[in-house]
Amino acid sequence: MRHKVKWWCSLSLVQHRTTVVFILFSLFPTLLGVYTQEHDINMPHQEVEFWARKIGNHIFHLSNAFALYNDIKDNFHSRDATLQENDGLQLVKEMASDVTNMMKFKVDAVNRIMNVAEEASLDKYKQDEAVDYFNAKRLNPSPDIPQEAIDDKNYRNLSLLSNSHFDGIPINESVSSVHVPTNVYAKAPDVINAIRWSGRLDRTFKSNYELDPTLSWQYFGSSTGFLRQYPASEWVMDEKDPDLYDARLRSWYIQAASSPKDMVILLDVSGSMTGLRKEIAIHVVLNILETLNENDFVNIFNFSTETTELVSCFNDSLVQANMENIGEFKKALKTIETKEIANFSKALIKAFELLQRSNSKYNKSGQGSQCNQAIMVVTDGAPDNYEKIFSTYNWPHFQVRVFTYLIGREEKKKRDLSWMACANKGYFVQVTTLAEVREQVLRYIPVMARPMVMYQEDHHHIWTGVYADIAHERHGHIVDPKQIEWLWEVREGKRQRDRTENYQKLQKLVKDSSSLTNIHALQDKWQVENFLRYGEFGLSSRSIARIKAAKMRKMRRQRLRRRDIQNFTLKPEVREKIKHEIEIMLKRRVKRDVLVLIPNRIHDYDLWKHHKRLLREQEKLEKWYEDIRMGRRGAPGLKEGYRLMTSVAVPVFDRKKTSNITERVLVNESVWVLRKRETKTANLLGVAGTDVPIREIEKLVPPYKLGVNGYSFMVNSNGYVIYHPDLRPVHRESNAEFQDILKPNYNSVDFAEVELTDYENEARANDSELLEMAGWRDYYSKLRKELVEQNPAERMMNVKIHLDDMKRVVQRTQKYFAQKISGTPFSLGIAMPDGYGKYKVHGQIELTREIQDRRAGDVMDHFSTGNWSLHPDWVYCEYKYDQHQEDQSPEALIKEFLSRAQKPNWKWRSTRTRPPPDPIMNQAQHKRWKPSMGSDERKDNYYCDKDLVQSLLFDARATNVYSREVKIEDKIKDKNPVAIYIMLLSMGSQNFGITTAFVATRSGLTRWIDNPSESSSSNGNSKERHFMKVHNRAIDEVWYKRAVDYYKEDQDAYVYSVPFDAATRDPDEVLVTATRAIFVEENEYRMAPAAVVGVTIKHRKFVDFFKNETYKCPSYPSRDSSCKKAKTCESTSLNCYLLDDNGFIIASENEDDTGKFFGTLEGTIMESLVQSEVYKKIQVFDYQAVCLDTQEKNSMASILTTPIQTLKWFANWMMGNVFWVLVKTQLYTLWDPNEAWAYAQGQWDPNAAPTDEVTYSKGPINHQSTFGEYQEMFPDEAVITEESSGEGSGKYPEEDGSGREGSGEEEIALYEGILEYEVQDYLDGIPTEDTKRTESPDVVGDFPPLEKLKKKGYPIQLAYINKTHPRPCDKTVYLYKLQSKKLKQDGLYKPVKGKLSNCHTNGCGRPFSVQKVISTNLILVAVNSLCPCESRKVDIEPVEVEHNETTSCNRLLMQHYRKRPQSCVNYHPDEHEIKLCGGAGSLGPSSVALLTLLLAHIYNSMMQS
Repeated sequence: MRHKVKWWCSLSLVQHRTTVVFILFSLFPTLLGVYTQEHDINMPHQEVEFWARKIGNHIFHLSNAFALYNDIKDNFHSRDATLQENDGLQLVKEMASDVTNMMKFKVDAVNRIMNVAEEASLDKYKQDEAVDYFNAKRLNPSPDIPQEAIDDKNYRNLSLLSNSHFDGIPINESVSSVHVPTNVYAKAPDVINAIRWSGRLDRTFKSNYELDPTLSWQYFGSSTGFLRQYPASEWVMDEKDPDLYDARLRSWYIQAASSPKDMVILLDVSGSMTGLRKEIAIHVVLNILETLNENDFVNIFNFSTETTELVSCFNDSLVQANMENIGEFKKALKTIETKEIANFSKALIKAFELLQRSNSKYNKSGQGSQCNQAIMVVTDGAPDNYEKIFSTYNWPHFQVRVFTYLIGREEKKKRDLSWMACANKGYFVQVTTLAEVREQVLRYIPVMARPMVMYQEDHHHIWTGVYADIAHERHGHIVDPKQIEWLWEVREGKRQRDRTENYQKLQKLVKDSSSLTNIHALQDKWQVENFLRYGEFGLSSRSIARIKAAKMRKMRRQRLRRRDIQNFTLKPEVREKIKHEIEIMLKRRVKRDVLVLIPNRIHDYDLWKHHKRLLREQEKLEKWYEDIRMGRRGAPGLKEGYRLMTSVAVPVFDRKKTSNITERVLVNESVWVLRKRETKTANLLGVAGTDVPIREIEKLVPPYKLGVNGYSFMVNSNGYVIYHPDLRPVHRESNAEFQDILKPNYNSVDFAEVELTDYENEARANDSELLEMAGWRDYYSKLRKELVEQNPAERMMNVKIHLDDMKRVVQRTQKYFAQKISGTPFSLGIAMPDGYGKYKVHGQIELTREIQDRRAGDVMDHFSTGNWSLHPDWVYCEYKYDQHQEDQSPEALIKEFLSRAQKPNWKWRSTRTRPPPDPIMNQAQHKRWKPSMGSDERKDNYYCDKDLVQSLLFDARATNVYSREVKIEDKIKDKNPVAIYIMLLSMGSQNFGITTAFVATRSGLTRWIDNPSESSSSNGNSKERHFMKVHNRAIDEVWYKRAVDYYKEDQDAYVYSVPFDAATRDPDEVLVTATRAIFVEENEYRMAPAAVVGVTIKHRKFVDFFKNETYKCPSYPSRDSSCKKAKTCESTSLNCYLLDDNGFIIASENEDDTGKFFGTLEGTIMESLVQSEVYKKIQVFDYQAVCLDTQEKNSMASILTTPIQTLKWFANWMMGNVFWVLVKTQLYTLWDPNEAWAYAQGQWDPNAAPTDEVTYSKGPINHQSTFGEYQEMFPDEAVITEESSGEGSGKYPEEDGSGREGSGEEEIALYEGILEYEVQDYLDGIPTEDTKRTESPDVVGDFPPLEKLKKKGYPIQLAYINKTHPRPCDKTVYLYKLQSKKLKQDGLYKPVKGKLSNCHTNGCGRPFSVQKVISTNLILVAVNSLCPCESRKVDIEPVEVEHNETTSCNRLLMQHYRKRPQSCVNYHPDEHEIKLCGGAGSLGPSSVALLTLLLAHIYNSMMQS
């Protein structure tokens, strides 16, 4: 019985367990079904396909109808537009010929200046004769300057009129003006004499300008330091800015004054080179580096006991003196340390052996100049003259010149260093103060020029590389490569001032917080840091991003405004009245804006009539002065506010072979006398030159001949780019305050760095038609070598083209053609896309026939409908001489010339260049070549591009369809039923938000018409400029290029885009742009783009339409028509996006996503789309990138290391000054202000201009440690940690009330992807909004209680910024391209179904569906959001390519093939007869001084022992 019960219990247990298992198995399908339904079955693939088709159909037909695509396309075909084949080789030959002719004119002009200057220098003048000249710094004094200062500083009045040819700068074409550097004494006899005889150049300047109206600034830079420039203009400078300009340091002067050189600089770093001596020595080296150019090669060695390279990468080699290598030297100079004893023998031998290897006949690489060679010795004294070394390595041929720089005042150390220089065809100077360094360094240049001067007849002309100009380099506003660091410091100073001002406001707020709505913000690290950055509390991440975006847009608007301001000049009588009225109002202390804001205050009717022009004139001038202060300068057609140019220059020689020099001779122990003697000399008088703006070259290579996506470029003999569409000379990666500053190496960008081939799989590894790399050298390069060698070239390459600030990429095959520019070191090249670039549309209206045809009417009737504009940088017609037209806009000019063309005796005058006159022409022949012109004839001298103007007329007729009143019947005429239905439907819903319809053509014409129902309500109150007035550059616009490139993907597609910073703009002002290309086709292979049509759509209405369609359930006849909310994008479990062909969000349910890269939101999904071959991942390298390093400020430790060194320095300084007093008998040198100031500044950077900015802290500021130190002031409080928690975190909700969590640093990073690179000036110690923090009970937020905070205030360290310093670097980024063909199956677009499996610990996944939107470049992506998968961020922000020490050095030492300059003059057999080598002292010591010197020597010896 007992067993039965046990058995029954066991059986019951088994049955129970079986039942439970059975029940669980029964429920499992239900649970599985729920999961499957939520994650798989409910993924609406069919619905996504339906939505995509419906959206595509709707917007396609609507855009077609409003843009009148078919009408415009039919007009191009019906008007007999044909195709012509592009012969690239012939085209580049014709363009190169035009450029060659233009360059010959420039060379002839500088040759005439040179000849007249050499003749004028022979004239004799009385020394006391007054000199009449216009000082560029003393022109037209302002009313604020007192009369005494005007008389004392010799101010003069000169009539100046703005001139468009000179970027609107006020000039005077009758005379020249003179600029004298700050470090040159303007009344010195040699300076006054040179100014006097160079006055004869004015007639030559004027004659040159009459002969060649394209001439830019002409100038003569004197070896005495001054610059004479024509036409005369005022040297405008801000009072706080130093005048750093010296013509003798400009590249055109340095290159013309001597042939290329190989240079070794030996810097003494022995133990005696401390304190002021070290600073002076560094300053000397920096100034020597400033005198080098890209044709020179250099290395710097530190020597004490051992001789080592200053830059370890430059081991045992000479490197090209480009800006990047010079930057490496400058950076290394800040880290030198002095120690031990100088070994001159090792240093000299190492220098001679390196120069010998460089000059070897076996050196065929192009590296090294193989011309002049020099050793520069910078030391405080040498123990011997080392005659044996010089006799071994340098005599008897004297191939190497030796220049010695003695640092300090010790006369006894002159002898040996002077002998070294004099015995080796060099020069010796003694440098005692920082103020005289520049003048002393520049003395070596005339010595290097002696062989050229002695040959006399050999005046070789040189062409510089490209450089950037603000207003004009000799106009005082140039930011040349040597001053970029200074301008960066100025901008850093402004950033520091802003933070300091915010810090002061913060200190006041903590004392009186009554104005704050939330006083806890004062104790929150995040909020305090944001206040210090932006000056406001309560800023969310979105608000911060909008502030940054607003700064960016402000900078862009400023550039656009400066670009669009058309230079004009009021009539002289009106200008005088305006000037008089302004002076009256200024005396009354009336603001200048009253003059234009209240026109009735103007008493004269003519002034009232021109008050609008006055407004434009004032804005232009005020903007001009502001740009000068901020380091920017804009003008029409300039690139990023700078004027890129090259210069041609020739040296000017003194024809006198002897000169009288005055010497001090010691008669006896205490009597000195002055004696004159005649000695053989070879003096360089200076350099004559003229500028050639790059835009003048580009005018001769008109873009319309190359077509859309075609471009031209120019390369010099070093392989450096003179101009190229991808040359980016200014910072764009930085924040708004640092935009428009030139990059450190902007003028040494290699051709291989702008042409990105499709073969690169790692940085600078290229094996293609561009380069054929052999290790890190490319001596066997292909296209690049042909450009350098100036050989005709024809190549084809697969390249990657990036657009929109490196956010989009296009892969394309291009054909390259190149031809040399004779008489220059330049090669001109053009690139055209393969395929549609083979042909061009030919369609013109013959103007003469049109005029004769009475039925045709007025030619301006073709511009009768809609609004229109022309490409602002293209030249249709222009006056050659008279740049004082009241309106110089392209539209006004074309109207004027088309009106003139309809009158009798019209001539096109389409020949822009012709060969210059032959020198052997007689006077009659020359008069026929260039007849003299009166003022009326001069104004009537013009140029018109016949092909471009007649193509413009053809395009105007073909696009003359935008009537201001379009009837519905006209829009639906000849449309299919679907199109008619969509049209009628859209018109009932306010036109779907279309604001503007437009078309742009191959001839640069852009015309548009606004939709009154949409534009009237928005544009009136909009702060943004009209879209078409900003984007009026036709084939150069990104939307034009993208539409043409996408045509081969889908001929029916519109290409959509939104601004990348759309999320930070006013949502009502964000526009969607849709464009579609019109091609003229003869067959499948012969086609060319003629125009691009498009529409702009209000983004908010576009999104409403997107939601309206994707929130609906489609009905299918074959399935249940019932629909659940879970199957639409309205469901919270489904996120829907419209992405463009590069992965950017065009529309989504959250408007904050607009314009962002999809990977920043759904990185894992983006990677899945790449794996599914929806998108292709393309790596792009940026070889012009700039990285920002935190710059540590050196301490005083290098100067004041020990008390003994302090005493030694003081003793040297005291005894030196006492001795100097006795010798010079002038008490002011008892305390040398230069010396004292240099010591007070510690490790002072001699390259930076002095400023009054806030002093920076030592080293990088770690704000986290600052907060920690602050808490140590309150030992009774608990230490705050990031893991602590509390209620008073100081968080603020999002402004838009969306309630989305986790904004903080992550969201800022997302916006930074849109708003360009943000300068990282703070370390990781600053917390983010989403940082989880807790607090101790007695501490609120991150600071102590307010009571203690009010007593102590915030630590001063919070007011400091971390200084940054720009550094050239390589960056890389992965961009994305849609592969539409991969989405097709059997010719139809089918959905791509995918799923992220097991992306969470619970085993769930995230299915998604992708469908191509027909007739667009868009895809519709629907992503299930139920599974909480972690998605990593996929960004498209460029990151630095990490180089190890080896590859980093290889990058610096990468030696591309180059061609040495043809001219080299480094020897003359009679040079040894010139005995001037700087060795003689001007004063000799008296017996008392000798005694003092002896005592000083004994005292120093005691100190050393």
